[in-house]
Amino acid sequence: MPASPWLVLRQTQEAVAAGRPDEAHRLLEPLIAEGHRKAHRVAREVVKAYLARAHKALDQHNPDTAWRDLIAAESLNTGERTVTELRHALARLSVVQAKAMLEAGRPIDTIDQITKIRDRGVRHPDLERLETAAQDWVQAAELADRGEFLRAAAELERIGPKLPCPATGLDRFRGEVENRHTRFREAVARLLDAAEAKHWREAVAVAAEVLAVAPDHREAKAVRGKAWVVATPETADFVASLPPPPPVNGTVSARARSASAVSGARETRWDSVRPPAIPEHALSRASNGSAAASLSSTGGAALPKRFLLWVDGVGGYLVCLSSRVTFGQATADGPVDVPLFADVSRTHAELTRDPEGYVIESGRGIRVNGAETKRAVLSTNDRVTLGTSCQFLFHRPVAVSSSVRLELTSGHRLPVAVDGVLLMGNELILGPEPDAHIPLKVPAPVLIYRSREGLSVRIPDCRFTIDDQHHTDRATLPLPGVVSCDAFTFAVEPVSGRL
Repeated sequence: MPASPWLVLRQTQEAVAAGRPDEAHRLLEPLIAEGHRKAHRVAREVVKAYLARAHKALDQHNPDTAWRDLIAAESLNTGERTVTELRHALARLSVVQAKAMLEAGRPIDTIDQITKIRDRGVRHPDLERLETAAQDWVQAAELADRGEFLRAAAELERIGPKLPCPATGLDRFRGEVENRHTRFREAVARLLDAAEAKHWREAVAVAAEVLAVAPDHREAKAVRGKAWVVATPETADFVASLPPPPPVNGTVSARARSASAVSGARETRWDSVRPPAIPEHALSRASNGSAAASLSSTGGAALPKRFLLWVDGVGGYLVCLSSRVTFGQATADGPVDVPLFADVSRTHAELTRDPEGYVIESGRGIRVNGAETKRAVLSTNDRVTLGTSCQFLFHRPVAVSSSVRLELTSGHRLPVAVDGVLLMGNELILGPEPDAHIPLKVPAPVLIYRSREGLSVRIPDCRFTIDDQHHTDRATLPLPGVVSCDAFTFAVEPVSGRL
């Protein structure tokens, strides 16, 4: 039996007096919906309680809580003047916070703050300038990480006039970039000299110096990979083999075949699929620039951060090769690996692979299986929600592989029409479900795996072609490339910029 309006109003007033406006709001909502006359008068008391708590939160330097109380008070729509005054105060404070973040040299946090401000209905002439400057700053930082310091410096010079705040953080970052550039030039010259002279142990140490100032420099990674293999071949060829799969009723289970296939990929000697080596005299005649290019095309070939995999009759997938993958809004210049057409911030969350598994983190907060969190270790079949409604399922179908599949379940999509996102560890398995990352009707699992040349493919006991070149069992997989045999066809293409 529903409680009488008189009792509900009495309980509401008691909740207000006890400083519990949320409870009072919940009790009062049905009466307001029914148009009860006294409910609107009590609603003003609830609004005053919300505002009192919001001001207290502001005094404790907790503007997020103040915003929540303000939005709740606005939903009661009592027309109180003090509600508007609090909104103006919080809007001014939010813009000041965004400027302070950018001034302190935190462009990604600035972008998140601006997205949050706009979600709360704030409009301010400085927001667009702040957002543009922060995005350009992030772009300059990525250029510097790739070793493109001149472009990064030019980008930073263009940011200065756009800043609606003091350039303290920008000047500091510009100085850091200039210092890194100086160290980079000196280290790269020594790296190329060591590579040309085939001093591979020295090259490993110098490559570490280059990557310390330009962690995404592709040529340094390529030379380091070559140097590792040549300088310490006994460790390069070492693998920890898995035990042979046990027979089940005279046959081998699908899970065992997957484990055996992964083991086979790990036991693949890079020399067995290595393309013809470049003659030594050709390397000795090469200039510094051409030497680096030659090395990057042989041992330790640098891979893109992402590539697209199209399997005929199955679907398309975005494959991310980095151990750290970012998620965010699909914008023209967004710096994220997985861009989404969804109500999320420009850089909303990041998913990191480490020896313990996969960890998802977000400064804005996410939900894992309905529970709100800012950091969580993911398990297979976990449901992750970004923003208000963008959801994906986290699948790890092959226990012996660190690769996982993300399945978008909320109807949101990427700029390119794909069926899922794959985070590739050492290998991807195409084969019968459920023990495969990509379902494919084949008698034995097909593997795409990391190798000395970059990527390789293994199709056990099968003749196949890659770009019309015939191969058997395994081969280096070029990007782009088309792999075809009687049972299936798939194509790969790199993603160098935005999707």
